[in-house]
Amino acid sequence: MIILTEKPNVAEAIANAIGGYKKEKGFFSKGRDCIVSAQGHLLTLNEPEDYNAKFKKWTLEDLPICPEKLYYKPIEKNFFVLNKIKRCFQDYDSSEFILATDAEREGEVIGAEILNYLKFKNSSSKRFWVSEALTKDVVLKGLKNAKPLINYERYKREGFARAHADWLVGMNISRLISVSAKTLCSFGRVQTAILAAIYSREKSIAEFVPQPYRQLEIETEKAAKKIKLYLTKNDTDRFSANDSFFLQATNDIDGKDRVKILNVQTERKTENPPQLFNITGLQKYCSSHYKISPAKTLEIAQSLYEDYQCLSYPRTPSVVLGDDNIELYKTKFNLLSVHYPKLAQGCANSKINPDNKRLFNSAKLQDHHGLIPLAVLPDDTGKEYKQVFEAVLKRFFDVIKEPFVYDLCKISAQIKDYNFSGTGRVIIQTGFKTEFEEDFQEFPKLEKNELLPVIKTNILEKTTQPKKHYTNATILALMENPKGEDENLGKLVGLGTPATRADIIEKLLKREYIIQQGQTLLITEKGKFLIEAILKVPELKDFISISKTTEWEEKLAENPEGFLLEIKSFIKSKLQDIHISDVWVDPGLGICPVCHKGHIKENTKAYSCTEWKNGCSFSLWKEICTAKITPVDIKILLSGGKTKSKKMKSKAGKEFTAPLELINGKIEFVFKTN
Repeated sequence: MIILTEKPNVAEAIANAIGGYKKEKGFFSKGRDCIVSAQGHLLTLNEPEDYNAKFKKWTLEDLPICPEKLYYKPIEKNFFVLNKIKRCFQDYDSSEFILATDAEREGEVIGAEILNYLKFKNSSSKRFWVSEALTKDVVLKGLKNAKPLINYERYKREGFARAHADWLVGMNISRLISVSAKTLCSFGRVQTAILAAIYSREKSIAEFVPQPYRQLEIETEKAAKKIKLYLTKNDTDRFSANDSFFLQATNDIDGKDRVKILNVQTERKTENPPQLFNITGLQKYCSSHYKISPAKTLEIAQSLYEDYQCLSYPRTPSVVLGDDNIELYKTKFNLLSVHYPKLAQGCANSKINPDNKRLFNSAKLQDHHGLIPLAVLPDDTGKEYKQVFEAVLKRFFDVIKEPFVYDLCKISAQIKDYNFSGTGRVIIQTGFKTEFEEDFQEFPKLEKNELLPVIKTNILEKTTQPKKHYTNATILALMENPKGEDENLGKLVGLGTPATRADIIEKLLKREYIIQQGQTLLITEKGKFLIEAILKVPELKDFISISKTTEWEEKLAENPEGFLLEIKSFIKSKLQDIHISDVWVDPGLGICPVCHKGHIKENTKAYSCTEWKNGCSFSLWKEICTAKITPVDIKILLSGGKTKSKKMKSKAGKEFTAPLELINGKIEFVFKTN
């Protein structure tokens, strides 16, 4: 028997569960039986020049590149692993074969790539498909219940269709745009749709016209708790600056008046504790709370899993454990609650039972179970490692705590002939909650017809606000749930996979289509030009549409062959007729802030405007007060931001530190003021 796994630690877990296996160099053996592992993908799709040498040079005349069949080749750095597997299939009994790669679409593809390369066919092959933690009982049960490999054909078809479609789109459209723009551009089916979403959000913010409004806020009090209420008329509490009703109310109401409570509407609300983290949830949390990038969070989680063995498999889309993981949870809870008693305070052990479907639910498992801590974190790990681990640990405990219960209270009140309203809550049970929203009022108990004093009146000057720029956390949320941004979308289908979403952000940053300021993601001039050029080509618009990309993801799940056929049809029939050279201009590092026509380009000593021949004198030296000014700094300055603090030296030799900012086309030092 041969068992093929995706990772060495899985091979070891299966060998230990079965027993009697001897550890060899890179695999486990027992008589004619063998358990051998890959290391993720061992093969990759051929490059265009592998089909025809002429494709090495990028030209429009050679498009479209659409081989009838796509082939794979070994990844050079992992070739020795592939050879090891090949030898195992030659030296051991493969008449009984079990594929035990990860229980997901990507795992199915990794296995299929290897089997295709080996030209291995066995109609009686079986599939070990387990999403729970690989305890001995789980492994043995999974092997016993292994189903025919052919039952999982759908996952393989989906995986290959996605990979082949992404290759066709990426190879062809990247070349089309790059040759037309005379600069290297990268186009990805999901990647560029996400870039377009960032572009669209920034455009809506730039075009947003703030509308000023006023609110009249009165403060009253009961039982040492302040209550804020707002003047209302016709179901609104917002008024224009010269609204006569608003001006009359501000004149009529003073500190001698009393607030009469007309009505108190109360609705009991129960907020259950959050479920376990999946990798996207952990990335969003760490980005928002600790400013750790999604890519760094994944890297740390992977290290905690592989190197420290104190975290379960991180690349998971699931937020639950399996039905068979009750003892696993109990064991880890008993271990970790002793070492982390403060975080475990308030846990209800009675919730560790099979009826708790928010925690134990095999029907909701996808690929792997939710993230859980497996052991105590060593003391010698760094700050970010501790933050990522403790985020998972806290969620592990919170999931069996009591819910947060409160009464949502809507108050209607009156002062003289003026109506006021306010919303707050009365907390009944704090449960798992340790942090509360600062802007949420905590009300005392109020009675109808009760009279309260007016302590203070405030006229609030406000303006309507646009949507916020995307951050690492909110762009991950968009990829996880596009429907959250567009209610017109159909089914809930995510973009990318939990394992690739951070990589999409990193690619956009690396290719300089976006920059990051704090946690905010901003599009660069290079990114804007890419999207705006595509928007001028009707045939390409679908490829940067979130709704169309989501629709394709649905088709991929429902009919992989139909999805791939649609992509192939476009590449074959329409690509050669697209001409976009006339809509492209090299964007340089950004638009000139002085003439607003030229582009800022880097030369030997400075960054200068391309319109210098027409009289624009804007230029920034590459060195300012001995500090190096990088292209990234220039992009930040041109986008209206401040650079990081730089160590500089004045002409008099005095050292100082300050960020730089571009104001009216001139560099300014930003010094802190008291």
